[in-house]
Amino acid sequence: MKTSNRIKSLLSSFIIVFALSINATFAQNFSLKLGVNHSDVLVSPEPANIFTPKTSFHAGIVVNDLKISEKISIQPELQYSLQGFKVAGVGNIGLHYIQLPVLAKLEMNDKLSVLVGPQLSYLANARIGIVNDLFSVSYNGIFNALDASMVAGAEFKVADNMALGGRYALGINNINKDFKLSQNSNFNDYFQMRNSGFQFYVAYAFGK
Repeated sequence: MKTSNRIKSLLSSFIIVFALSINATFAQNFSLKLGVNHSDVLVSPEPANIFTPKTSFHAGIVVNDLKISEKISIQPELQYSLQGFKVAGVGNIGLHYIQLPVLAKLEMNDKLSVLVGPQLSYLANARIGIVNDLFSVSYNGIFNALDASMVAGAEFKVADNMALGGRYALGINNINKDFKLSQNSNFNDYFQMRNSGFQFYVAYAFGK
């Protein structure tokens, strides 16, 4: 409960930062991004050959050039990201997240930049596809609504208004909900899951 409250407080702070950043776009510029996800979960303990990665997509808006020095800037983003994983014998788990990365961007040269920072995610919907994804049912009761991750990646400018990027996000909290197994033990005492995934994207910049 304490962890959930901390994440909620951080999410509120990130929303304020992004809202202020959106106001700044009138004097700055922004990008639209679209890309591919290769997502999975880190499970402890790991059941052999049960969980496998899922390929999907993400799309969002990026606020550019919030400079704090000549080479360093803050890059807030707002994106929709379809993540999840596959469970052998069960189906395809789809986790529909609204994400708020707030990244520090270090310009290595005129073309290459390195990005690192936290990301907070809100689970808008969770579904499981069964019978080869012919049918989909709600899975919302299984997963926590909020997730926190650390992100690291790089971006390469291929033109004045276009960049290619890739990043890795590692979840730092358990995404499955807890419940009591007995008076002295909980489900999360024995089984925990964290998000893990790569994103590859193209971003197109607007503005000055």
